[in-house]
Amino acid sequence: MDQLIQVLQGTLSADPNARLSAELQLSQLTDQSETALALAQITVEHSLDISLHYAAGFALKKYVKEHWSPFFQAFKGPNATTVEIKAQIRQTIYGGLSDPIRKIRLACAVVVSDIAHSDWPDDWPSLMAQLLQLIGPAASPDAVDGGMRVLNDFVGIDMTEDQLLPIAREMLPRLLEIVGTPQTHSPSTRARAILIFRACVMTLFTVKEEHPVAVKAAVTDILPTWLSAFQHLLVTDVATELTSSPTWEALAVRTAVFGALEVILNSFPSTLKALLPTFLQFASNDLAALLPLYSTAFLSSTSDFDIPVPVEEDSQVPADLPGYISTVLDFVTQLAGRKSVKALFLDPTTKSGTQLLQSTFETAILYARMTTDDEDDWASDPNAFVADEDDEMVIYNVRAASIDLTSSLIDQFETAAITSLWGAFQSRLHDADAARTNGTDADWWKIYEAALALVGDVSSDLLPHVEDQASQNKRSAFDLEAVFTSIIPNYLGATEFPFLQGRSFVFASQFAPVLPSQLAHQYIDAAIQALDATDAGVPVKVSAVRALTNFFRHLKQNVEPSQAVQSIARLLPLLPQTTENTLVLIVEALVPILKVAAPSLDAPTCSSLIRIVLETWFKKPEDPILGVAIGEVFTSLASTPSPIVTNCLQTDALPTLSNILLEIRTDPYSASAASALELIEAILSGRPSGPEHFGPGLFDTVAASLFEVISSTEDRSVTQSGLNIITTVVRKDVGQLLAWKDTQGRSGLELVLQQVAKLLEPDESESGGLFVGDLVLHLLRKASEQLGPVLPDLLKAFVTRLATAETASFSQSLILPFAYLIHKQADTVLALLEGITVASPTGPRPALQVLLSSWSENVDVFQGSWALKASTLALAELFLSPRPSLSQIVVRGDLLLTDANRNRIMTRARAKNNPDQFSLIPFRAKALKVLLKDAQSALSESGPNGSGRKDYHDDEDEDEDDDAESDDGDDEWADERQEFASGGLGKDLDYLSDLLGDGSGGLGKYLRDEGSEEGEEDEEDAEGLKDDEVYQLNVATYLKNFFHQAYTNDSNHLKALATEYLKQEEKDILSVLLTRA
Repeated sequence: MDQLIQVLQGTLSADPNARLSAELQLSQLTDQSETALALAQITVEHSLDISLHYAAGFALKKYVKEHWSPFFQAFKGPNATTVEIKAQIRQTIYGGLSDPIRKIRLACAVVVSDIAHSDWPDDWPSLMAQLLQLIGPAASPDAVDGGMRVLNDFVGIDMTEDQLLPIAREMLPRLLEIVGTPQTHSPSTRARAILIFRACVMTLFTVKEEHPVAVKAAVTDILPTWLSAFQHLLVTDVATELTSSPTWEALAVRTAVFGALEVILNSFPSTLKALLPTFLQFASNDLAALLPLYSTAFLSSTSDFDIPVPVEEDSQVPADLPGYISTVLDFVTQLAGRKSVKALFLDPTTKSGTQLLQSTFETAILYARMTTDDEDDWASDPNAFVADEDDEMVIYNVRAASIDLTSSLIDQFETAAITSLWGAFQSRLHDADAARTNGTDADWWKIYEAALALVGDVSSDLLPHVEDQASQNKRSAFDLEAVFTSIIPNYLGATEFPFLQGRSFVFASQFAPVLPSQLAHQYIDAAIQALDATDAGVPVKVSAVRALTNFFRHLKQNVEPSQAVQSIARLLPLLPQTTENTLVLIVEALVPILKVAAPSLDAPTCSSLIRIVLETWFKKPEDPILGVAIGEVFTSLASTPSPIVTNCLQTDALPTLSNILLEIRTDPYSASAASALELIEAILSGRPSGPEHFGPGLFDTVAASLFEVISSTEDRSVTQSGLNIITTVVRKDVGQLLAWKDTQGRSGLELVLQQVAKLLEPDESESGGLFVGDLVLHLLRKASEQLGPVLPDLLKAFVTRLATAETASFSQSLILPFAYLIHKQADTVLALLEGITVASPTGPRPALQVLLSSWSENVDVFQGSWALKASTLALAELFLSPRPSLSQIVVRGDLLLTDANRNRIMTRARAKNNPDQFSLIPFRAKALKVLLKDAQSALSESGPNGSGRKDYHDDEDEDEDDDAESDDGDDEWADERQEFASGGLGKDLDYLSDLLGDGSGGLGKYLRDEGSEEGEEDEEDAEGLKDDEVYQLNVATYLKNFFHQAYTNDSNHLKALATEYLKQEEKDILSVLLTRA
């Protein structure tokens, strides 16, 4: 052991050479199980320096991961630790959980938790009983602390609901006792007890559907007691609690309480319903009480306050003030939409905001102020400033929580909240003015900056209100005019307050759509001047870039082209000077600006822009975020109709990128070549469709390099990018592909088909051929005549590969070309398939069986509007087809309910259950089911009030634990076709009837407006398909007519199929469709 101690001491040496040598020695020693036992003994040995405890514990943790069991991913083998040594290590290290030295307990808890992942319950069945004994009433506070550390990790990761629930009733009362004895147990121990309780609540929610009676009894028995304890914990004044202690450890308990309340709120809300006003009051009290301390400790530039250092850095039970405030703000955000607290925010009689609503906004503004750390970081590091101010960055802090709360309140209370926000805005700015005038607060400007930041971040909520009020000649509840006339102009030039100056730019741009044109132009000029100013710091210049991005994005063609050209001239020189987030920000700013500037660019300016952007890309071609941003720049350029820009792309950009593709000759995995492909695709996808618009010779510029890359690469992501380029060319100007030939005289189409055949080979990965179907589909649409001679072989290759396809996405790619062809020429395609037999893992199978079986199994997860419409059309064609072969096909039907899956959700305890089983039904019955589901989906896209199906239900009372019982009143159908109606669908059928009705409400107006029932289309689906009948299809109208005609004619025995194979809810949908046809 002495030798091992010396080695451990060496690993702590300040000399890097000595440390490395010791680490190598330790690595050699830990190949032996006896070394691990010695490490365990050193970890708990009191006579040694505490640093050795940590070193031994760390080494033992590493040993466990690498030598204990093949359970661990880092296991090195070949042999695991012997059973005897394992038992001795477990006994030794478990004993350390009750050690009076906290750091020893911590080291041991980490190792015990790791071992438990592997050994419990099979090899350490007594562990749970031991841990419960360790936290028992007779145990010392040290033992309880050690046991809680392991239990907290254990319950959240290793225990299934079947293992946890039996011990929960025994464990929870003891946990509650620990929580309620602050004089005995530390805040971190008590917080862990609450975390374990929270895990138990989550487990109860998981099994609620499986054991409703038992869970309800447990919830009724357990939660009220804990909620009462939480009230007791929160009733004390938090500020007094913190100021009376040298540390802020008490926050660990409060943080855990609000975390548990949030879980209860989202799991069993009815248990909290009556107490929500009380807990909201506790939250509001804490936020108000902590504001002075938070301001002094984190916001004041003149304070010398020393923030207490935590006794222990523990992410599981944090005890920091900003973290606690964020948790409380988040809890209030969660409460905002609950019916039981609505009256606290909104006066039931006047429907106006209460004082609490305005004061909550006032609190949010004050907590949104910049901290002194923000100031220091942002002033010197533009990348940090950009990252922290980016809405899409995952950075959650007090400022972000304040903004989220504001957004939630506006979303819930709309005009009343906007009115209250205006009142809070005025009130806080009045306070800031007073502090500035009196000289009582040098940081008064932070209130201005926070107020503008908070309001600006909810601009997407405010703008519709402002525009709606203006359309009615009414004054907005939030007086933007006053802000823009009396506040923003005062600070656009306030160089002494750079963050406020920058915020003024950004705020103005966020409300660009409602700015008077002249004022917007003035603000754009001011932002351009800020970029020119030599004395402007990081906050101002970054904010000016953000402002220009917003102005040009919102105002588009209402901006002077000369301003756009000036903006580009200021931004381009910044590209070589910036990196990372700031560089991406500037590149992204070019995109909307170019939409305005591109038509006005002369050839030298355009060439210079392309050169600088490409040079920027050359520096980091492997950076995917930068690559996407630069791709958007080229797409923006390419979309302009300017011949000058088109020529510059063809002479400056595409040849350069084409040459870079050839790097793949020497580096098969060249990042530059892969990224160059994406930029080429960005350029070509930006071009308008049609031979007269796409641009002659564009494909010729890159074709040779492109085909060389595709044919030689083994990198499937590169293949995919290359196929995407070809698909784009096919969509936009297939003639260029058909006309091009390589040096050997092979046509572009021939080379494309070679790649398709290669990617359809059985040993090729499915991800590599994922986009083959899309390419072939567009070839069928754009070059069907040229494809005709090879079409039979091509379809055979598709259906052969489909027989072995494993993923739904790949299957969809292979099925869609058949769907399109069946819609166009069903008999021809079916006749071809009827004559083909393909090999499959289960033996030879008819091609038609392969296609329809895969279609039936994957149709529920098809992606994309065009794909879904094409599938619907083709299935309807197949249902109506009289071909006898279709009557012989049997496919997968409905899920067979068993005890294993009835009324259950999948949990860890059931993850290894037997796979689901399905019925077998005729293909036409399956098609009928799918088409009915498609009809229901199409009709449910918009509710009667235009905001979705959700609006049909009265979901205001979100606090109820159980779903409201449905109204099962009978509805009589006047038509004889009510034979399929259950009479028990109640309001759901009323809802569908309203949707199908001919009145002005519901979907009636949409059914008379082709294509309008679909939302915004994915660009990939929409591009090049706007003249396509599938794209234009109104699914609701089509299926309503389809079912009416098919039922009237009893096509292929629809009535008998419906009677025998449809579930009652499917019959109900069919009944509604037929009744309203």
